[in-house]
Amino acid sequence: MEEGSETTDKWRYVVALGKFFVHLIFPGMTKALSVLVPAMVFQLQVDYTTVGFLVPMQYGVLYVACPLSNYLATKFGHRCVSSIGGFLSGVSMMGAFFSQSAMTIGISFFFTGLFSSPLRQSSTVMLREHFGEKYGVAITFTQMGGLLGGVILPYVTALCLDAYGMRGAMLCLSGIFFYHAAIGATFRAPRSPTVRNNTRHVGGEEDIEGSTLLQGQEDEIYLRENNLRHDDESISTYDNSRDECWIPKDGEAQKSNPTRNLMVEFLTWILPMDFMREERIFIFLFIPCYILDDISFAIWIIFSPSYGVSVGLDEKEAVYLPIVGSLGGFVGRLVLIGILYKHPHLTPHAFSVNAAVSSIAMLAHPLSSSLVHLLICSFFAGFGFYGLVSSFYATLPLRLKNDNFPIASSIIFLTSGVILLLSGTLAGLFYEHFGSFKTVFIAMGVFSMISCVVFSSYLFVDAMLKRRPSTEIG
Repeated sequence: MEEGSETTDKWRYVVALGKFFVHLIFPGMTKALSVLVPAMVFQLQVDYTTVGFLVPMQYGVLYVACPLSNYLATKFGHRCVSSIGGFLSGVSMMGAFFSQSAMTIGISFFFTGLFSSPLRQSSTVMLREHFGEKYGVAITFTQMGGLLGGVILPYVTALCLDAYGMRGAMLCLSGIFFYHAAIGATFRAPRSPTVRNNTRHVGGEEDIEGSTLLQGQEDEIYLRENNLRHDDESISTYDNSRDECWIPKDGEAQKSNPTRNLMVEFLTWILPMDFMREERIFIFLFIPCYILDDISFAIWIIFSPSYGVSVGLDEKEAVYLPIVGSLGGFVGRLVLIGILYKHPHLTPHAFSVNAAVSSIAMLAHPLSSSLVHLLICSFFAGFGFYGLVSSFYATLPLRLKNDNFPIASSIIFLTSGVILLLSGTLAGLFYEHFGSFKTVFIAMGVFSMISCVVFSSYLFVDAMLKRRPSTEIG
């Protein structure tokens, strides 16, 4: 299969459906837990700051653990790690039912996010393997699940809270996590045309056995090739560092240390030097731009209703701001799907446009305090923010080598997790320093504008460099 090419394996639609439900459960689960915040404050006898740290913990840990999940999936297979992790995530969430303190609930949420992490990482890698150049359309479609989950799961949680109380609601939510095991079982590698042709020539009962055997052999070959490639990189890196740091004496034998070798292999997988040399643009341009936009996005999601209340809106009116923002995100992603379906290579340009839209929307918030004006700003902020997240993920496979995509995606997830865990604290520091949410929103608009200018400049320079050789040849 050519690098970045699209497969014709019909199983890719099953993978896309699985990825859709991964997005439905997260971040929808975080919004579902937000419904339980007042009950948690009352029953656990803690303040809102503590609960505010506990609620996004699952989602944040899920992202932070993606490099570890990527390493384990490469060693043991995407299906195996995702299915086992999915089952354990449900068991971990059940622990919240028996928790009697904020600490034990925090431990339950931590391990729930940790065991859910392989599904986020493996689903992204397998979606890229199956859809190739159509990955941008596929990932944008599956991210619609997050918007759907943000509507369904909070409503289900509210019903469970009324019927069974806080702990009963958490027990019901743990049942949803057990679906992760079935979803993880769908994440297999694309089947090669040779294997598919061979299965067509086998008949009867041998057809079923042959198809199963060939599929198992294909998955095993796929995983073995990945393992050998990454093992060779890790061994070569380890040998180089050993030669530089340790020179054996004559007749002295090297003492093997399996634990040390495993740690060195894991560290070289998490921070591979070859990847950092090959993808300097990703490290020094893509990640900084994404950090600026993701900080603005997270703060807008968390404090959009608070902004409305601070400028004089009633609490019932302020609730409509994030709802309209989600509607704008839905429209933005539909537009993005239409564009990328016909022109997948316009993904980087869509990222710059969406960053500009979100920046203008954030900067326009302080111009008026009327409900209509803020609803319009929220719509375009959601249009831009949700669109730029989808377009950024769709840009990665176009600008990275195929072998580097899993590592790059795990680094991006790690960055998102750290931002998610720290964004509330960062916004609080901004608010305490400036004394106004207006100033915070203006600062976030400036962040997105800087990202737009820097990324657009990169696209312009890159286009000029690509055009120059063709001009010289002509």
